Amino acid sequence: MIPPRNIQAVSVAHFWRLGEQVSSSKALAGQATALDAELFAIRLGVVKATFFDVKCIVIITDSLTAARRAVDASVYSGQAHSLTIVQALRGFFTNHSDRSIYFWDCPSKAQWSLHFLAHEDATSTNIATRRHPATSLDVL
Repeated sequence: MIPPRNIQAVSVAHFWRLGEQVSSSKALAGQATALDAELFAIRLGVVKATFFDVKCIVIITDSLTAARRAVDASVYSGQAHSLTIVQALRGFFTNHSDRSIYFWDCPSKAQWSLHFLAHEDATSTNIATRRHPATSLDVL
């Protein structure tokens, strides 16, 4: 969901283990597109998950395009997020052939509990943009 022009997009990642939420991350994505905000959420999730002692990471997203871009290091608007994700995954997989990552597609309208909680967390956070946000050349 794209927020109104005067509200910043928020990216959220929730971390679950054995049916319990163990952590979460939330960050302002600024005046980002929905795709870039979702890619940023995937970045938050992957980077933090690689610090947990886990063998399997499951990313639940409503954007398979963002999931594909997460591991695509070619040049495009969200490349910085992808490079960070790929770097984190390199460390996660190095010398650990038993580790894996899965991307599950879950449309928001399905309101599946785990995805819905993160979606609600992101969309219920409303922070107005500054007059000259850092994502604009006006900040200079």
